[in-house]
Amino acid sequence: MSALPPPAAATRGGTTRHELKRAARRLFAERGIAAVGMREVVEAAGQRNAAAVHYYFGSKDDLLRELLIDGADQIDAGRATLIDSAESKGAAMTLRDLVSATILPGLELSAATGESETYFRFIVNVQNERRELFRATVPEHSESYRRYMDHVHRLLAPLPAALVKQRILFAGLTAQTLLAAREAALDRSDTGDHHFWSRPEALAGMIDAVEAILASPPRG
Repeated sequence: MSALPPPAAATRGGTTRHELKRAARRLFAERGIAAVGMREVVEAAGQRNAAAVHYYFGSKDDLLRELLIDGADQIDAGRATLIDSAESKGAAMTLRDLVSATILPGLELSAATGESETYFRFIVNVQNERRELFRATVPEHSESYRRYMDHVHRLLAPLPAALVKQRILFAGLTAQTLLAAREAALDRSDTGDHHFWSRPEALAGMIDAVEAILASPPRG
């Protein structure tokens, strides 16, 4: 027996919720966090009820947390799958395997509520303006990132732990910045294609750059 369709009101509510999330993430991505008011989110989503954000999400911080988790869960799942594959190689695992596991999931975000369009620019702005909220929210949804860090520390064991930690930070910021730049370029395109960022060489170059930060020999 097939399931009964949801009531019309529930369907409309789900659509409204998605529209609000898509509109909010885009505004936060393009203008920053503090500069965007909830009334603007409601208007951008084409809603008439000024209290719609409060009704569906609660506070602005609650909305930010949900937007962060939406993308973080997708990325974490994709990264976990790629790290599983790298671990299956045993001693043959490489830094490149791990770097690929941190970058490739960011290219495959779902567009259900606009994650593929604006997520990386959004998280850059959250980290710049609301770093404590980011730190309190995302780590719980990034278990595979801890696995990534453990493997990098192991593969770079001859280097001082403090230096490896610094490189992981720099590599992560670089990957995030590159993904945000790619996202912005594709978002501006009418076709979803870009003469540079859509090319396989650009993806290989991103992985090369992040791998080089981790693997370069120390100086001095």
